[in-house]
Amino acid sequence: MFNKVLLINPPESSQGRSTAAPMGLMYIAGVLQKAGVAVRILDACLDGWDSVVSALNDFHPDLVGIACPTYARVQAFKIARMVKSCDVRIKTILGGHHPTLMPRQILEHYPEVDLVCSGEGEALILELCQGVPLVDILGLGFRRDQEVILNARRKQCVNLDDLPMPAWNLIEPRRYTTNSEVVVDGIDLSKEIGANITFSRGCIGRCSFCSNYQMWKEWKYRSPKNTVDEIEYLYRNYGIKCFQFNDDCFSVNKKAALELCRIILERGLKIYFCCVTRTDCVDYEILRALKDAGCYSICFGIETASARLLKTMHKPIKIEQSLEAIRLVNEFGIRSVALIIAGSPGESWETINETIDFLVRAKPGAIGVANGLMLFPGTEVYRQAVKKGFINDDFWLTDYNWKVDTSENSRLRLNIFVEAINARRKLSRFFVLNMFRYHKFATKEVEIFVKDLLLRLGLRGEKIRKYKPKLGN
Repeated sequence: MFNKVLLINPPESSQGRSTAAPMGLMYIAGVLQKAGVAVRILDACLDGWDSVVSALNDFHPDLVGIACPTYARVQAFKIARMVKSCDVRIKTILGGHHPTLMPRQILEHYPEVDLVCSGEGEALILELCQGVPLVDILGLGFRRDQEVILNARRKQCVNLDDLPMPAWNLIEPRRYTTNSEVVVDGIDLSKEIGANITFSRGCIGRCSFCSNYQMWKEWKYRSPKNTVDEIEYLYRNYGIKCFQFNDDCFSVNKKAALELCRIILERGLKIYFCCVTRTDCVDYEILRALKDAGCYSICFGIETASARLLKTMHKPIKIEQSLEAIRLVNEFGIRSVALIIAGSPGESWETINETIDFLVRAKPGAIGVANGLMLFPGTEVYRQAVKKGFINDDFWLTDYNWKVDTSENSRLRLNIFVEAINARRKLSRFFVLNMFRYHKFATKEVEIFVKDLLLRLGLRGEKIRKYKPKLGN
């Protein structure tokens, strides 16, 4: 049984230029608060490494829960070591994508981690605090007599409305900004307070490169009223007018999305929000409602405009559907954002040119291009890369936070692909001509080669980056 719980968002765990409130920890804290458990949240991503020791000494928790996405697992392990250095009696538990996907490896190699949580953590943490025997807590991983025990996964939360509101009272909501540089109605949103909102969990897709299905298993959503209650709470109590729905696919249930927009208008909430959804999940009616409710931007995971690559990615969306969706979004004056992956398996100058042709035709308001495909455990592309010998599970024991798939296209090619997409300028079939056009990347590769050579010869010292994980290529 645990009476005092400290939940920590690791330092240096933001993927963008700004940080978002740690929603997963806040949902867990909301459940614990309702049950009368003493709980605090430390967003060390904002407060830094020194805040961890201060919080431990000030609060004296008996259980520390640490958010552990795969790309920030190194920071999570470091926090667990800091906890044990402060007081070895404090138990540590890691939750999030990485413990869900690699629970055994964590428990076998990181003695500072006592427990791991697979999948949703709200009910699991509550049962820990209530003293339920470890063997009876579904989704929990732990050690017993040096043996790793992984309990069966629990069923996901059936009704998200059964969860209390995230514990916004345990953080300072006004510390968070939007991740947008858009000006809407004369308001520069980059200077505004922003809040993330969860309308749904999971995704209806099964993309070959995404591990979200392993985390959530299914798509489910909160009732529109429950969701807008939270928006209104933040609007009335903290003056927050800018929101970002952190759903993987916002408008899967058209009726629910329409109802959410209707309630926003009914309550007179003058807000601005953005969301992510699929191009086969929007139409004229839903876009009209989103625009009226305050939606200023919609991101679509286009990934590629190659029909062949879309098939290998398991994205059953037709190019014409995506063209029409972006056209409609633009027609309503909503900012359309096309998210592209440059360098997935099978990518070539021909498929890049197909994507460029699509972007020229679609005219999205902005594009976001991933420089290569990041490999994460639990995905089909990861399993394929393991079979090729490009990566294995030992990679996750290094201090690299992720690995980009360069088994087919080199880092130089990926940089050229990205530059061509950003410029919307088609590539030549002759790589030498592409390299000549984008010679700055070739120059950079020569520089990297020379530095690596000098390092191997002992003529150059390795640059030490404090705490900063590295990227694997």
